[in-house]
Amino acid sequence: MGEWPQSSAAVNAEWLDAVMHGNDVLSDARVTDVTAAQLGMGVGVMAEVSRLSIGYDRMEDGAPATVISKFPTPDPTNIKVARALHFYPREIAFYTKLAQYSPVRTPRLFHAELDMTDHRFVLLLEDIRNAVLGDQIAGLTPSQAEAAVTAIGRLHGAWWGKVDSGEMDALFDFSDARYREAVQAAYQDFLAPAFANFPDCYSDYTRRTAERLAPVAAQVILEQSSGARSFLHGDYRADNLLFGPALGADGIAAIDWQVSGRGGPLYDVAYLLSNSLPTSDRRQCEKALLRRYHATLLQMGVTGFSFGDCWNAYRLAVLRGLFVAVFGTGGMDLGNQRGRTMAHVMARRIDAAIADLKVADLLPG
Repeated sequence: MGEWPQSSAAVNAEWLDAVMHGNDVLSDARVTDVTAAQLGMGVGVMAEVSRLSIGYDRMEDGAPATVISKFPTPDPTNIKVARALHFYPREIAFYTKLAQYSPVRTPRLFHAELDMTDHRFVLLLEDIRNAVLGDQIAGLTPSQAEAAVTAIGRLHGAWWGKVDSGEMDALFDFSDARYREAVQAAYQDFLAPAFANFPDCYSDYTRRTAERLAPVAAQVILEQSSGARSFLHGDYRADNLLFGPALGADGIAAIDWQVSGRGGPLYDVAYLLSNSLPTSDRRQCEKALLRRYHATLLQMGVTGFSFGDCWNAYRLAVLRGLFVAVFGTGGMDLGNQRGRTMAHVMARRIDAAIADLKVADLLPG
């Protein structure tokens, strides 16, 4: 295992030049200087995300002026969660094993290293420019949401029913017992602080639902991760989506794959619609967007999965949004005021979806 910098501030020209040449990103040009600027405004809650500006000794076609670097978060609470839930190995696995086959546009991988003993890692990725980053707080527009469900439908359709064939066994599985138990334990720890820290985010209905979920969380994850299975993004929301005509047929790219893995694909759709759309837009467009997603699956060759099946799987997946809301409002370091505002907005939207869809009816027992 080679040595690498442990943060963006530690990246120097010599190391960056070596890995860029070693991965055939550069041929003749040499890196002469590099400057790191962390991406703030709520970016990088679970990792340190920075933009590296690069200087060269000569011009070379294809030499990137900037790249995005990712390193482990320095926050002790967040990194404990990241390690327990295997966030970093999951993203490394996606970029090194699957990204090249993804029907959804993703950043080009320039370099990746991971030490499984303590989950130290580094990722160097394409800095996608000339695109508009989604805004979690403002929310997606209905047209952006339609593009997003179409794109994720193509990704799910590409791997529908194929993730348990043996070739993908090394990739993370949401049904893994250790993962489910870790989520349940963290959820139980964060539940009371979430209610205390953000009391206006949780209606009486959602509070009762959240409390009933606590002892059966692992069972709910297993149920939602079983049945129809595919590869999913896992954190498919506005802040992880880029929009623009230069991004291929869908006009969209997805970043931040550290929560990706094999499981119930409707989680991506439920997660997107329940927290990245303003509540009024979700209520108006929800069924139409889900029909668009389902039609995309059919176009991708998926069979034996009716719209009724899709709707039922969607409602169960919305229930899992409580994990996200409780983790975000219950004690994780949110980085800055935008991070706190984002957690508040997401929790309020999830609260509304939980109540609108009466998902407590789906709880075991």
